[in-house]
This record gives sequence, C-alpha cells and structure tokens, in this order.
Amino acid sequence: MKSIEEVLGVSNTNARMLICHNFVSQDVFVTEERDIAAMCTAQDKLLIATSRMSIEVRDLVSKGQMLMTFPTIDKVTMIDYCSSGNFVVTLEREMLSSPSDTSHARVYFNWWNEVCNQDPIVRKAGCQPTRDVVGNRLEVVELPLGSSSASCIACCRQSGTIAVAVNDTIKLFCSRSSHDDSRKCDYFDFEFLMNVKVTFVPTRVYVCEEYVACCSEKEVHVFRVCLETEQPRSDKVAAVPDTPKRKKHSSSSLSESGSVVDDPYFVEWKFDSEENSEWGNAQWEDELKSVLHPSSFPVTLSLRSAQICDERQKLDDIVLGPRVNPQECCKVSIAVNPSTDLMSGFDGASATTLLYRKFNSHTESGKRVEAFHWVPYYLQNEDSSFSDPLTAALSLESEPLKNVLQSQLFTKLHTLACFVSCTDQGYFYNLNNAKATTLLSIYKYSNDIKGVALDECFLHALTSTGLETYTLPIPYQPLVQTSKEKEVPTKPAIMIGLRPFLGLGTLVMSDHHLILASSNDDCSSSSDSIELVSSTLYSLLKPTMSQLFYDLKEAASVYKNEERQAYMSALKEGLLILKTQILLQGRSRCNSELMAAYSDSCCLLGDLCLKSDSEVEREQAAQYYDISEEIPETIIKRIMLFKGQIKTSSLTRGAIQYVKLAMCARSLESRKAMEGLSQATADAILDVFAEECPDALYRLILCSGITSFRSEKAIGLLKKKLASKRQSHGYAADSLAIVHLLLQIGNSETAQNILKTLSKEFFVPVLLELHELIHGGEALTQLGRLVKVTRPDAYFSMLVHLKNNGSMTPEQIVLILRHSSPLTDVHRVPLLKEFLEAILSSKRTNSQAYPHLLIMLVKVYFGRMAPQENSPQQPAPSVHTKPASLFGSRPVWLLELPPFSGRHVTKTCSLYTTSMNLSECCLCWNCWDDLLRLQSFLCSELPSPSVRAQILEIFESTPLSESENYVSLRVLCLPPARAVTLLLDRHPTSVLGYMEDKFPGECDEWLSLYKAVTEKLERCADEKTAATYKTLLAGVLAYLSGALNPEELVNLLPPGKQEYMEYVRQCMEWYQAKLLREKIIALGTELKEMM
Repeated sequence: MKSIEEVLGVSNTNARMLICHNFVSQDVFVTEERDIAAMCTAQDKLLIATSRMSIEVRDLVSKGQMLMTFPTIDKVTMIDYCSSGNFVVTLEREMLSSPSDTSHARVYFNWWNEVCNQDPIVRKAGCQPTRDVVGNRLEVVELPLGSSSASCIACCRQSGTIAVAVNDTIKLFCSRSSHDDSRKCDYFDFEFLMNVKVTFVPTRVYVCEEYVACCSEKEVHVFRVCLETEQPRSDKVAAVPDTPKRKKHSSSSLSESGSVVDDPYFVEWKFDSEENSEWGNAQWEDELKSVLHPSSFPVTLSLRSAQICDERQKLDDIVLGPRVNPQECCKVSIAVNPSTDLMSGFDGASATTLLYRKFNSHTESGKRVEAFHWVPYYLQNEDSSFSDPLTAALSLESEPLKNVLQSQLFTKLHTLACFVSCTDQGYFYNLNNAKATTLLSIYKYSNDIKGVALDECFLHALTSTGLETYTLPIPYQPLVQTSKEKEVPTKPAIMIGLRPFLGLGTLVMSDHHLILASSNDDCSSSSDSIELVSSTLYSLLKPTMSQLFYDLKEAASVYKNEERQAYMSALKEGLLILKTQILLQGRSRCNSELMAAYSDSCCLLGDLCLKSDSEVEREQAAQYYDISEEIPETIIKRIMLFKGQIKTSSLTRGAIQYVKLAMCARSLESRKAMEGLSQATADAILDVFAEECPDALYRLILCSGITSFRSEKAIGLLKKKLASKRQSHGYAADSLAIVHLLLQIGNSETAQNILKTLSKEFFVPVLLELHELIHGGEALTQLGRLVKVTRPDAYFSMLVHLKNNGSMTPEQIVLILRHSSPLTDVHRVPLLKEFLEAILSSKRTNSQAYPHLLIMLVKVYFGRMAPQENSPQQPAPSVHTKPASLFGSRPVWLLELPPFSGRHVTKTCSLYTTSMNLSECCLCWNCWDDLLRLQSFLCSELPSPSVRAQILEIFESTPLSESENYVSLRVLCLPPARAVTLLLDRHPTSVLGYMEDKFPGECDEWLSLYKAVTEKLERCADEKTAATYKTLLAGVLAYLSGALNPEELVNLLPPGKQEYMEYVRQCMEWYQAKLLREKIIALGTELKEMM
C-alpha cells in the first residue's frame, strides 16, 4: 500500500493509506449565525445554539431542514444531549453585564415540540413543578451550582448523569423519577450526588456510565467512580472489578517514546503485595503500607540519577491505571452529598484512576489537548427489544438501578475505550484491559487538528488539509478468531479517507451523518472586506458497513496480484469492521446486505488462504469458510472450483478441514445445512475422505449430518477397511458406521449381528466418543435403541463412564433410562437398578448429595421384592453386577432374623417358592438377592437419618411390612433404642449381636438392656422363651463383668443368688488384671524418665 508520506508529503506518520471511504451524499445548508457557539447531535437531528438565546433543531435526513427552534434562558456556551432521557443539557452565560460572568447549568425537556408562544416551565432541581406538566410544554430545570461559575458541562447519553465543572471540582447530578402527591403525577428531576475534586481546573468534562474524564489545555485525567458497599476493607477491594491485584506482566501497550539510556546508578525496589516485599526495613515498609491502598500493589520504586531524571522530565507525564492511590499529580477526592438517598445501600465512593497524561509544554511548542472522546462498545443481546429514544425515552416504568451512575445498558458494556488528541497526533486507549489501561494506537495527522469524531470503527479527523478518516483497532479481541497462534502486535492504522475541505473549524457526528461547520476566523483572514453573517454546514451521509467493505475491496484489488499480503490485510480489516458491526447491532437486527458482505469477506479470505504457499495460512482457510455462515454445499463447490489451479493435496486438505469443522458444529442450523447436500457433492466428499483421510471416514458418516451418501458405496468403502484390520478402536468405529448405514436402509438384523461381534474393550470407548449419537435429548435414537437391546453390557458401561467423566449428570442418565419405559414401574426399568447401584456404591460419587436417587434405589428393591403373580424368581441381569455386599459387609446378627433364622445363605437354589410365608422357602443368594443388597445398603453410611425415616415410611406402606421375612429392614431403619425394643420382643436371639454391633463401648445401653431382660424373665411363663432370655442375660452379664468394677457389678446383681458368683469372679480377675496393667505402665514410664 502507498504510505501517507507519498500522498501528502508528511513525515513521521505511522498510517498506511487506502482511500475507500466514500460518503454517500453531501448536503450543504446555512445557518443565520456568524459564530456557532455550540452544537451537538440527537440521533439524526442537529442542535445548534445561537447567539439569539435559542437552539435550532435541524433534520439531517431532510438535508438540514430547520424543523423548529426553542428558546433558552441565557446564551448557550456548551450543549449536550442524553438519548435515554431525551433531554438537552446546556451551560449558559448571563447576557446581563455582570463582573462575575455567572454561568448556569440547565436541562430542557419536551424540547422537540413546538413552543407555540407559550412560556416554558422553569424550576430548580429538587423542586416540584408549580404547574401541571403538559406533554407538549417546554420544561427547564436549573441545576444548583452555588455562587461559583461553571466552566464546562457534559452528560452521559445512556445513564443521564450530568457532570458540571466548577473550578477544580466536578459536580455530579443523577437523573431520577419523582412523584408529586398533590397532582398525582410523575416528573423527571435531578439530584446532586457528589463533589469530585481533581488537581487542575478542567476546561472540558466528559462522563460515560460511572467513568469521568476531565481535560485542561495540558492535562487529561480519566477515572472511575466506584460506589462502595458496607463491607470490610478487604471485601471492598475485591468488589472493584477494575482494580485487581495484578501479577507482574509485560505491558502490551505501544511505546510512545524512546527509552531512556542505561543508568549505572539505577535502584529499584519491588513490593509484590501488601504482606510480602523485598525491603528489609520494617519501618519504611509499614509507612508505605499506611499510605498505599492494598489494590495499589505490586509497587515498584525506581530511583534514577539526576542526569536521567532531567532527560525524563522532557517526556510527557503518563499514569496508566487502574490505580486506587495514584501519585499526587492525579489525586482525586470525593465528597458525597450527605442528604441524598441515592446512596442507600452504599457506604461511600472512591475513585480509581485509569489514565492520566500531561503534555509537557517544553517538549513541543504549543502542544495541547484538543479533543477527548469516549468509545463504548455495547454488545446487544439477540432477544433485547428496541425502542426509539425520541418517543419512549421519558417512560418512567424502568426498574430502579442498583448503582445510580450506571444505566440499564451497563451490563452490556463489554469494553470502554477513549481517544485523546493533542495538536498533531491522537492516542487511542483501552480502559477495560484485564491488566492495565493499554495504548492501542497512535495517530499522526497530516496537519494541525481542528476537530475529531469517532464511532466504534473509525476516526474522523478534521485538519487544515481536509477530513481524514482512519480505522480504529478494535479493543474487543475475540471478534474474529481464525487460528490458535499467538496474538500479533497491533498493526498501524489505515487511512481510508481523505476529503479536502477549506475554512472548516467544527466537527460533530450523529448516528448516520458527519457534520462540519465553517470557521469564520479562517474566512475573515482571507477576505477582510467581506462581513459574513452566516455559517455554512456540510452534512455527509456515512456509508453503510457493507458499502464500505465493497469500496475497500475494490480499492485493495489493485494489490490482488502484486502485493497479496496487502490485499489480505485490507480484507481482514474489512472483516473485522463487519464483525464488529454485527456484534454491536445484534445478529437478528442486521440486514441482509451486511450479512452478505460478511459472508463474502470470509469466503474471499478463505480463497486467499487456500491458494497460499504458507501451510499456516492454508490451515486458516477452513476456519474462514466455517465462520462465513454459507451453506456447506456452496463452500464445497467453491473449493472444488480451484481444481487445477492449486495442488490436489492442498485442495483436498482444505475440503477435509472444512468438513471437520462443520462436523464439530452442534447447532441445529448447521446440521440441517449438512443434510441438504446433494448426492453428488456428498459422494465427492466421501471419496476425498476415503483417499486422503480414511481414519476420519466413520466421523464423516456418523457426525457430519450428511444423509445423502449412497449407502452401498459408503458401506463398501468401510468394509474394505475392515478386511485388513483386527479388533481395535478404529475397527469398532467403522463397524458402528456400517451399523448406522444399515439402519438407514432397514437391514437391522445384519446390524445386530455386527454389534454382537464387537469387543467391549474397544466398543465402549467408541460409544463414549459418539454418545450424542446414542441419545437425542431425553430419548434414545434409533442407533441407541439398537445398541441398548443388542449390547446392554457396553451401553451400561458407557452410562457409568459418562457420569464419571462429568459428561452427564446422574439425573440426566436416570431420566433417559426412564424415558425408554415411561409407563413402567421403576423396578421394571431396564438397567436402572444396575446403574444406581454402580454410581451410588462408587467412591467417586458423593452419594449423600443424591438423596432422591437413594430413595429411588430403595423403591426399586421394594418393587422387586414384592410378591409376584408369575414366577417369583427375578430374571437374570443383562449386565455383570456387583455382589450383594456391594455397599458394605452385613453383620452376622442379621442371619438370626427371618427368613434365615440362624441358617446360612446357600449358593444353590432349592427351587422352592419364595413367598411371604415363612414355611418352606429357598435360602439361596439368588432368591434373596434384593433383600441382601438392601440390607448391605442400610448397613452402610450412605443413608442419613432423614433418608432412613423416609425409607421406613415407604416400607410401612408396602405389603412387605406384613411379613416377618423383612423385619430386618424395619430394624435397620429404626433408631437403635427402638430397634432393641423390637428385637427383644420378637427376635431376642439377635439382640446380643445387635448390641455388640451398635453399642460396643456404651455401658449405659447395656445396663438398660440388663434391666429390660430381667423384667422380661420375671414376666415370662413359657419355658422355651425363658431359656432364650436367660441365654441373652448371660451374654449381657458377660459383657458387664468386663466393663464394670466389682463393686458396681455386685450392686447391680440381686443379692443371695449363687448363679451370679461366676460373673463376680470374672469381674474380679479382669479388674485385678486392669490394675496390674496400669501399675506396669506407670512403672515403665517412671523408669524411662529416670533413664
């Protein structure tokens, strides 16, 4: 590309030149005002403040036609517009002769309606209207500034916050809705929020959401006002998103000046955090902590020699934030209005400096700040509704905001950038960089600047040469990702427009127009004899992004053959602009022309990359084609058109990479597009994959969504591969692809036979890789149903692995299993019991986090144990399951309870009917498998007390509760004290084992049991039952004789009964042994201390 030096003869510039920015139309109109005091835009309306104490409203769509005028109280010196509230903000100077030169800040509502010779309604902010506010009546609200005079004013176009600079203090006023109880109506008002004191007197102030910028002739300061919640200090720091504790990093910001020469006397002290530093002097370290905010770390103190400091003083003073406690040159102090209720819920406010720059006067004579602009990037949601601010801005039905400085669009503000311009060059900064404020680009103008206007993609600079248009580097990085390469440095900006104009001095921009106003100072110097009584304005209609792209493509086409990289660079610039516009507007609001231009740019870049000699660029071709959103049929044919122009290997590789990317797309639209391929195109793709990439052939058939293959041809290609393979992952994947094709042609029998031959070792990994082909949401696909029926073992293993690797939750898998049998009881759902057992018994699962699944498994067991009308024996499981003790071992005392009643569980089935009757039943593992498993489950720690209570409630509602065969389940669910009472009454032989299992060291429980057994013996009349209780009492006394001392045991036993003397003797022996053991231990300890 030609450099700008070749065109303008200007040196020291970093811009490339490609003139392609053509305005659609140019309208010229005249205003009867020699010196335009101020002007701004309101959508496509131009507001011009005149010296006649009025504001002209001109329609830029109608060639600058004057629509109306509305009066102002005094002469306007500054004007701004809020699009969300649809009001005009002015700074006005009193026309009466006054030595104080008093200025007033005023807000105008209902300005767009004809005044009709009616006096406007004027009131102070905070005061209720004295008359009814009629919809078409001009209303003026004056902001209280005190006795001081303001120097500048601005408002946020989204939030409505107004900033007024009075000396070195910036007053912030917030818009709010108020209610007049007497008139029962709502009205718009403003309330003073806070004073923000800076280190210099601003001549211009700017506000965007909660960000504030102020400028003087030599300084610019950008900071963020953070409202602090009532939290500890550490929480407050963490709550500010732009002030994280940053690790050491190398700045990616552009260098603005040459580095200072090496300094042999350089000293550097580093402080990584508030708690950790490399400084050994604790006194100085404590002093540093006392004056610096914790978010200011890491801190580096650099001390240079006097000679180097003198050289550095010639450079501009620059501070890149975020800084909570910056140096003195950019200190900010905030005083919140104590009487406002807008700060409810907040403890105070603080300022975080994002950028400070001072243009030192001795660097270049006359260098000063000329312009400042915000560049916010609001990303629109697809489902957000649009309302015209001119018709719906005064709606008072919006939800109250948590932060009064933030608008409703604040959550959509992805990135905020700003542009600072001095006399001869401009600087574009990204303020929302994750690490620090970053300088993205520097613009060297061809001549001294007169005015600047920016949107999200372009910079328009008005100089003595004319109107210059440059591209902006997009700070939103993930707009286009075409490779995984490292991020390349920011390239110099492209100058895409140069339109000569003479005698212009002002530049503003609306939504679709660029407005330039003549400068009478320049005209008067050239023609002193002519007295001008009007100003000429030029309204340039900006081109659409699609028009701009095609102009850019046409202008860059001259480099298409000679300078391929220059041509590609221009197309990438155009693609970035188009993608930015799509993201900012929202895809659903973009017209077909914009989307067609975007698609064209992607395809052109894909073509260039495909024909490139660089392997890296050839790999990017498929990615450009993929993001073009063209249908696959078109892309494939486009690639095939290059047959004969480039190498066959490059051609086929590009097609393969594109189809692979298309296969990765999971959206419904992408899959439908692949299904629409013609048979000829599908077979061509099949041949390319079979020849160049045979290992991915199964993925092409299974994952691409292409259904127009000739099935016989595809099966033949896959069978050729299988003929020379053993069982492996590839063999199983190709076989599954054949099964998929056989199902399409209706040959399910052959498909089943193929599935039966596959090794589970290789088949399960293939199912895991392609599990989305098995499940279509909650339901099984046709292929999934066949796999589940034919190979339940592999299907079950796949489900367990999907849960373990986090691909699916247990609830999702249970829902899929139940969906296949929606009208079936849970105990009859195939594989449900086996899956629940597998995951709940696994150490990988926190089973207590799934109480509903624990209850479901218990219901499965209850359903399977319920008496059956047909054969009572349960069918053999279709998959290998864990043994009955999968949840844990079962205590021996359970064998004393029915149905075993002291007998062992047998391994062979006696073929007796297992029924609710206690007589003659089989005691094998198979017949009582579910009972044994449920006992193992209840003996484990998985069920919590609340879960046990639910299980008991469910058990009592089933027929199982009426059978003694299942009394063990009631015992395991009851609290231990109630369980002992139940066992003592109905199955005393198991009490001793239960006590040893539940209360091995709790003597009080055994004493309670002793009393209960003795009471039972006293009331028992049956000899057989009495003998059982005596045996139980003997066991209890055997335990107590080792747990009590002799005196306690004697006091416990009834007097005068010789049968208890044996227990007393045992107690004496154990007690003596215990004393002897204690003495030996004490003596050993004493000897050890003596040694």
